[in-house]
Amino acid sequence: MKNQHLKQSVLTAGVIAGAAFFGGGWQEAHADTVKNSTAQITTTNPNAATSTTDAQCAVASAQAAVSQAQQKVDSASAAVASASAAVNSATAAQSSAASAASVAQSNYAIASAVAQSQMPSSAEQAAALNGSTIDIKNANLNMFDNSSSDASANVKNQIGEVNVTENWHFNQATQKYEMDPSLKDALTVVPTDESMTLDPTKLTQAQQSEISDYVAALINQIRAKFGLTAWIYNDMTLAQALAIVNYAYNSQNWNTSIKLQEIIAQNKAIEAKNKTAKADEQEPLIDRTDAHDLDKVFDNVEYQYNDTSDKVKASWENIGIISDKNPNIASTLIKTMGDLKRVATVSIWDMLFNDAHSQNSHARMLLSTNTEYVGVAMDNYGVLHIYGLIPSAMQKVNETQTALANANKDVETQKGNLSNAEKELNDAVDALNKAQDALEKANLLMAIEAVAKDANQTSSSQSNDSNTKTSSSKSNKQSSLKDVTVKATSEPTKVSQAKHGDSQLLSTSNAITTAEPSIFERLLPQTGNRNGLGMTILGMLMGMMSFGFLGLRKRRY
Repeated sequence: MKNQHLKQSVLTAGVIAGAAFFGGGWQEAHADTVKNSTAQITTTNPNAATSTTDAQCAVASAQAAVSQAQQKVDSASAAVASASAAVNSATAAQSSAASAASVAQSNYAIASAVAQSQMPSSAEQAAALNGSTIDIKNANLNMFDNSSSDASANVKNQIGEVNVTENWHFNQATQKYEMDPSLKDALTVVPTDESMTLDPTKLTQAQQSEISDYVAALINQIRAKFGLTAWIYNDMTLAQALAIVNYAYNSQNWNTSIKLQEIIAQNKAIEAKNKTAKADEQEPLIDRTDAHDLDKVFDNVEYQYNDTSDKVKASWENIGIISDKNPNIASTLIKTMGDLKRVATVSIWDMLFNDAHSQNSHARMLLSTNTEYVGVAMDNYGVLHIYGLIPSAMQKVNETQTALANANKDVETQKGNLSNAEKELNDAVDALNKAQDALEKANLLMAIEAVAKDANQTSSSQSNDSNTKTSSSKSNKQSSLKDVTVKATSEPTKVSQAKHGDSQLLSTSNAITTAEPSIFERLLPQTGNRNGLGMTILGMLMGMMSFGFLGLRKRRY
């Protein structure tokens, strides 16, 4: 009911506005009709002729709201443009990162194939071992699983180990350190080259190569028993391992055995102190891994191989040929290459099955599935170092894969930003449309009130001779009014935008609608004034069409 009433009122307003604009000639001759009609509007709605100032304030406020909404639209449009550019930039970076990752992967495949071709053959590995074996005692890979709640106990259950033992046994009879006799069932060590005497702290390049090949082959033999892929090793991985040892230990004068003795002594002092200390004052024990030079081991290290320079990193390090009881164990035990290989074999056994004190971390390294290259080298203190290696080609793959993952993430982030910016723009456009609708309604209200006021002012200066017109003229006016009304109401959709008018507009529209019969009856020109009639009808139609256009137009952004 409200919308229909408003529709009729707006239509009437269009008629009045048209008549006021184009029917000047007729209005001059019929000022009394305008006066009486305006008086009826004013009587119905007393505020209609006096609230122009309020209407102007409403228009000004609506205009300010439109201006603010337009600024937000402009700002949101700029944000969308910026976000779109960021998406394009991130997409370009993503494409570049994907290309770099592809190139790195290709280069690594080539380098890996070359390294694999240089690896000793199965026959050469068997010759290096010369029958040396380690019995894994039906152990399985699961016992070294990091997820085990008690890895140490699990290992003990698997291999029957009761206590963590010291496998370097001091023989009172010979006054020498020897391999624990209990290992004889687990190890088959065939002495070789007993005639080759050596100093384990001053190995030659050839001796380094022989012990490196022996230990790497022994590890691969064990891995094969667990059904794992063999690691790649060759002269290049030896050069890489030696570079790390020289950088992290030899150049630092770092004797791992001495460091371990220091840690053991410090822990004994801490344990003694903790016995008398309160629970919240007790000190933690020093981790045995501090015997490794952790600040240097995992650096990117340069090495020389075949007259070329490259870089390598260690992903993990295992250390062997050390003793809790004798920091000079290497010099005490090792006199020949046969001694060195036997001691190295016991060290590998220790790492696999006598590692409860390290939560079996050494065993997990030797049996890991995420290592492809292994390097073995002795330092200047007779300590054995085993490394999982990351060559530069593999590093490049890792770096480019990380960069690609970050680029993919950035693209998604920028797309999300663009989506948010587009939503904000849509919201801003909706707000602008509503503000413009409010402005149109405010303008309409002011126009209606202005027409009523102008009609009232004009009619006061005109004569009252319209009351003497004949009844036949009145009949003609009604007939003409009917024709105009039929035309106006034939296009109802042209005023559909006004269906949400505010209360003040509706109040004024109600007044106009109430006054409609007499207004239409009085506004038609008298018989004989054909030009005035034509101009009036044309004015009314133009007024209605103008308002209909304002109501129908659609804004697009």
